[in-house]
Amino acid sequence: MIDSCRSRADFAALRRGRRFDSELLWMTFAADRGLRGPRVAFALSRHRGTAVQRNRVRRRLRAVFREFAIDLAPGRYLVGVRAAASAVTYQRARAELMRLLLAAEALSDRGNKRP
Repeated sequence: MIDSCRSRADFAALRRGRRFDSELLWMTFAADRGLRGPRVAFALSRHRGTAVQRNRVRRRLRAVFREFAIDLAPGRYLVGVRAAASAVTYQRARAELMRLLLAAEALSDRGNKRP
């Protein structure tokens, strides 16, 4: 199960986390073995598109996180978008997020064997 980052402590931990970048996305990861599972937050500014477009991107990113939920390391994840929201297709978001998770060593070996 994936929880949301909501508390001040969650965002304080993210400030101490490591940042990873790709062409389309960026991610900050703060590992925490004390958590039951991953906690995720999204940062999408108004410059990235209309509210409808930003919500669509958020839903796509949530779906990708749910797909990898079992294989994710416990910790806090903050994900943002670099490009216009309309450029974020599910397939591209999945590929880039997987690349970021592997770079952060936040995805177990089982997760990267998926097509």
